[in-house]
Amino acid sequence: MVKLCEITHFLEKEFPPEYAEDFDNIGLLAGRCEKDVSKVILCLDCNKNVVKEAAEKGAELIITHHPVILNPIKSITDATDAGDALVFALENGISIYSAHTNMDSAPDGITDTISDKLGLKAVESMEGNVGRLCKAPKGTTAKSLINRIKEVFGIKTLYSTFTGDREIKTVAICNGGGGGSLTQIARELGADVYISGDLKHHEISEFKISDTTDFIEIRHYDCEIIAREILKERLEAKFKDKLEIFISDAEVSPLLDTAQIM
Repeated sequence: MVKLCEITHFLEKEFPPEYAEDFDNIGLLAGRCEKDVSKVILCLDCNKNVVKEAAEKGAELIITHHPVILNPIKSITDATDAGDALVFALENGISIYSAHTNMDSAPDGITDTISDKLGLKAVESMEGNVGRLCKAPKGTTAKSLINRIKEVFGIKTLYSTFTGDREIKTVAICNGGGGGSLTQIARELGADVYISGDLKHHEISEFKISDTTDFIEIRHYDCEIIAREILKERLEAKFKDKLEIFISDAEVSPLLDTAQIM
């Protein structure tokens, strides 16, 4: 058993708050710092199903990547999905902690882990601490990179602006939503390909007509679900024999392959 404050202090060393974006809402979002914790549930999104799972397993803490409270709220009731999850968590003595954009951008966080798993060497950040410009191994092609992404993320279908195979030397990566100014930065840095998700149609179109940079889309959920494994590995190494740590079984992607339901 561990005090909640010991866990939060550890996570803030692993993923320092100063790496978080200004819009973000990270840290302890619900609960008491001095609470004893013996079981932890890890998830990408904290919803009512995950909170129910935590209650069933006797977990006192949920650690989520995406904050259950992101925008300012004036009340916590069961009138909204987020409010319903929070009310149920508090009724059952379950605390909620979020490591979001600080976990994305911190050294050895989500972006660096993705780079490593794809066999890429990060050489610099794209903007501040956000995203990475990486060097690809010699002999990397568009086809081999796409196949590697499918293998690493367990994805059957990927979408990209490639019209044929070609050599890839530099790769820009921003996990999750990487639209806005980052799309231009990827091109300005001379990346052969930009890997991200949640781009708007016109942003993808700009890559399509680019003479230098193509785009590969990894959907937000597929790209960031890895957060759970990263958290599990770090927490088990630090709190061995003191905490039981579970990856949520209740969490599923909000988007399903229609072949699974038709």
